[in-house]
Amino acid sequence: MGVAVKPLRVRQAEATRELLISTARELFAERGFAGTSIEDIIERAGVARGALYHHFNGKDALFRAVYDAVQAEAVSRIVATALAQSEPWDAVRAGLSAFLDVCLDPAFRRIVILDSVPVLQSQAWDTGIEHSELPMMRSILTPLTAGEVLPGVALEPLAHVALGGLYGAGLYIALSPDPEAARAEAESVIDTIIRGLRST
Repeated sequence: MGVAVKPLRVRQAEATRELLISTARELFAERGFAGTSIEDIIERAGVARGALYHHFNGKDALFRAVYDAVQAEAVSRIVATALAQSEPWDAVRAGLSAFLDVCLDPAFRRIVILDSVPVLQSQAWDTGIEHSELPMMRSILTPLTAGEVLPGVALEPLAHVALGGLYGAGLYIALSPDPEAARAEAESVIDTIIRGLRST
């Protein structure tokens, strides 16, 4: 049984949508959300204004698609790094370190850490969006709460507290004039916390 081939029109529409997302990603990373206009995006992508509005109802919706793409790539990388470790604490340490690594990516820093809160905040409140970071944190931290590694600690509060701490670290890195040095400082704090938890 052969694979169904999508009609040319559908393939062209998908290609245009992906072009708009990749172009907007470049511009949002370079200039930020506020510094990027619809005109900038359609000019760099080389498409008509109508093509953009065929796929997205405005700059906020396009930003959301870019945010989802950047975030999904980061989450996939972080979870894969954590799951490559067999020992629970090693998995946690590897996953948290991988998060700090993605904070060095200029697109992640600008789009996910700095711009997503002001741009997407109303969507989070209105629709109760659960970002993919919480499932990521659950998968990384489950080995600690499922056994006797951290007895008496429930997964949900641990995932929320850890995620808040990671985003604090991400913000510290994003706002630093020297992101590499800030990343090293944040990792030192994480290592201290892990050592403390392991000794209890």
